[in-house]
Amino acid sequence: MPKIQIIDPLTLLGREVLALLAGDPLLAGDLSYHHTADDDEQQIAELAGEPALVPPIDDASDLEGVDAVLVASDMPTARLLHVSRFSESHPDIPIVVLGRLPGDWAELPPAAGGGPDQSAVHVRVAHPALVALWTVAGALERLTPTQAAVAALEPVSAGGTADVERLARQAAQRLQGAAVEELIEDHVLAFNLVAADDEDLNRDAALLLPALEVAATRTATGCFHGHVAQLAIFFEDAVEEHQVLEALREDERIAEPDLPLSLDACVESSLVALSMPRLSNDGRVLAVTAMVDGLRVGGAATALQILRSLL
Repeated sequence: MPKIQIIDPLTLLGREVLALLAGDPLLAGDLSYHHTADDDEQQIAELAGEPALVPPIDDASDLEGVDAVLVASDMPTARLLHVSRFSESHPDIPIVVLGRLPGDWAELPPAAGGGPDQSAVHVRVAHPALVALWTVAGALERLTPTQAAVAALEPVSAGGTADVERLARQAAQRLQGAAVEELIEDHVLAFNLVAADDEDLNRDAALLLPALEVAATRTATGCFHGHVAQLAIFFEDAVEEHQVLEALREDERIAEPDLPLSLDACVESSLVALSMPRLSNDGRVLAVTAMVDGLRVGGAATALQILRSLL
């Protein structure tokens, strides 16, 4: 039974990991926890249905003896450097990073799921929109896709609990006609959309889908939760709608395509939800909307899939 260390189990992603581990007795059999907050106090929480204390990590040696590490931190802190040092000295111990941490963490190779192609041991869970594209493109592989485009619409929950709370305050201030005092990534996102930097998204898309030419854009939205990905997939030869639907329905990672499609349908689901796919007149371009619960797809569920394959 593997000994798994969870770093920052009380973040949005950390809590989702714990919720999913409750149904996996193999991975949940020997869990331990540390937090990376700046304070020296132990955090008190209910973990896996039991009251528990989460101590701060004070040194890389605190992680000695573990078989794998899941990093669910939602912000960089000085204590997170201890995890970095552990990863440097333990290149063969699986480390899976959730969320979007900057610096060296952002340089880890992205992963969208487990499988024989997963060679790196230290990985970062890919953006939920890219996991959706990777999943759909994989389901359609027999139809020979050659190019793809993805427009990612990102909720504030991607930035963690603090950004969710900031959005609530922004919304209240805008409704009252007051000046917004707190920004999210230098922007007011309440009742707003902001086209954001997409350089990392394009880099990761190329790494995840080397057989496809992929272009990606990212828009930060004023939604609290739920990721949306507008997908366009181009095929070498013309395909028919029934071929697309058959391929999608055969993939257990994808929900039955449907209209209307709402983010509400994705909550607490580990599936990629799709609108009804639409083909161009020549049958070579597919357009489809994907919606996912980013706390699971491209989050905790994807991280656990990756971890199982590494262990």
